[in-house]
Amino acid sequence: MYGDNGPVLDLDSAAEAIAEAEVLVIGFDFTHDRVLLDLRADPDGMTAPVVEIVEPLGSSTERTLWLQERRPEVAPPERFIFFTWPHTADFLRDSSLFDMVARRLQHEQGVDVRGDLGDILGELRRRERADTRSAVAGAEGFETIWSRKGHQRRWYPDA
Repeated sequence: MYGDNGPVLDLDSAAEAIAEAEVLVIGFDFTHDRVLLDLRADPDGMTAPVVEIVEPLGSSTERTLWLQERRPEVAPPERFIFFTWPHTADFLRDSSLFDMVARRLQHEQGVDVRGDLGDILGELRRRERADTRSAVAGAEGFETIWSRKGHQRRWYPDA
């Protein structure tokens, strides 16, 4: 569904996903990398949640295996959610989804990840700007509709 400002995101569904998911992976169109939010706690509370930018993997099974290697003390996730963020990094910040993640982790585990999430947003903004510059410049992976090379001004006198 599209609105005046592009794809419409159901923020209530996203908030529900944040409230219920054990692992949340967010994809973007301006970077191939993902934001991984592993919100599970280990039984002893000794291992911090994973909140970082990660490389994409081929499936949720591969991500589960990756998480088991990374956090062997935590049981495999039962609720794994992936979605693509259809807007800008600034809109992600303004949507308060990361604030919901921070509040949940503070409430459930007593962990403050606001700094980590702020760093992630800063990196996403940097990648988004780089992607925009590449698109404008017609860099590899982007096709330019017109080019200044060979562009000549022509004068067409009135008939």
